[in-house]
Amino acid sequence: MKNTFLGKLLVLLTIVSLIGCKKDVKEIDPPPRPDGGDRSIDQQVLDSVYSKYKYLSYWESSIEVANPISKLTDKYTDYNALLSYLMGQTPAKTDYKFHPNYDGPLDRFSWIEDIETDSKASIRADLADGYGLYMAFDGNRNDSLFVFFVEGGSPGEKAGIKRGDKVLEMQGDKKMIYANKTKIDEYIDGKTLSIKTESISKVQKSYNLTYTSYDIQPFQLGKVFTENGMKAGYIGLSSFEELTSGGTDTKMKRGIDSTFNDFGTQNINNLIVDLRYNGGGYVSTAIYLLNKIINSSGNGKVMFKYDLNKNLKKERDQGSQEFVDEIFKKNNSTEITNVVFLVSDYTASASEIVISALKPYMNVKIVGDDGATYGKPVGFFREDILNKAGLWAASFKIINAANYTDYWDGIPADYPFIDDNFYKQLGDPTEDMTRKALDVLLSISGKKASTRSSRIQSSSMKNVRELNKIPPRNMLKDK
Repeated sequence: MKNTFLGKLLVLLTIVSLIGCKKDVKEIDPPPRPDGGDRSIDQQVLDSVYSKYKYLSYWESSIEVANPISKLTDKYTDYNALLSYLMGQTPAKTDYKFHPNYDGPLDRFSWIEDIETDSKASIRADLADGYGLYMAFDGNRNDSLFVFFVEGGSPGEKAGIKRGDKVLEMQGDKKMIYANKTKIDEYIDGKTLSIKTESISKVQKSYNLTYTSYDIQPFQLGKVFTENGMKAGYIGLSSFEELTSGGTDTKMKRGIDSTFNDFGTQNINNLIVDLRYNGGGYVSTAIYLLNKIINSSGNGKVMFKYDLNKNLKKERDQGSQEFVDEIFKKNNSTEITNVVFLVSDYTASASEIVISALKPYMNVKIVGDDGATYGKPVGFFREDILNKAGLWAASFKIINAANYTDYWDGIPADYPFIDDNFYKQLGDPTEDMTRKALDVLLSISGKKASTRSSRIQSSSMKNVRELNKIPPRNMLKDK
């Protein structure tokens, strides 16, 4: 599926010209050929990939010293292959509990963006391509195809397709089962998509969608639950995009602001933050949300710190403000004390920063569809190479105020393997993960748990086969 996010951000920074100042690292000029001849453009790109990765990588000390650089880079004609080789030199982790199928190098995150041909990616960061529909085959329902997430701002969302809708047809093909996956993949890669769905209430609708680029709208929902004398705020965000665009507050920022204004009016001190599909985004936006959540006990204290390699540490020691400690600056009228996060294996990067940063100051609990979050404590910024490639080298690691870091295997859930019941809408108090969060908060508050339950069979993502996965947003450094 081509639903790749342009920019493929991670708690990172991307389009430097729009996001702010680009990280100013020392340029390392590629050396001339031993015979004195000039390097071709392609050879210079390869030389710079090595030089910049060696300088910027969090694991700089593990990367070999090539002298001359061309002795190494001339072995490669593809810069992605070179980068893969370099990433392979970073330390390996072999004791993954929640991700046992991976035992490779710690740097599985760095990547190279083609900025020469992907013009849209160099113009806007907060874009996605496709229909914005993410689907799974449910074996409990005769291997039928269902929508489990619809991205805000997408053609699918604008048309009115909902989470939980059953897909009856695509392009006139009624065989919507896993055995027909190859053809279905072709349909959702096409320039147009004719799709027929059936809602949970058995209402059937047909749609004609056009594959296109769209502005991501990650704000899903803000609301207040009232149960057994307890109030709990709820906010759902599917990624962390820019706070402003063209000098105007984005829809996401307006949604966050209005939601927390409502929380303040209702004196909310219990909060549910739904990050189950949030793969990351901008560090600055994660910081903005953290300043909305933090209470007086954390105000003015360390939010998180950056751990750097020797090169970036030297720059900071010489006065650079790029990676100084982040400090909480309370931006709300609430005094939230209990926070429950809803997470999955999709929850990564900037989302994990939010969870980790609050742990030293609040009663934080985690309800997970999986055993843990994804596990990505490192972030990036883009370094452009000769207007051809943008290198995103994993350059900094996040450490919270209690020195919690190295969650390569994810941040463990306190309540793991709770069904992500995609037959219920996000924020529905009878949806399994939301229900569990509410019951946890009721217990903390000394209240009786609700007797509400779902009348619709839930279906854990462990019991289904996904047709297409939500692309990661990553962690973008955008200062």
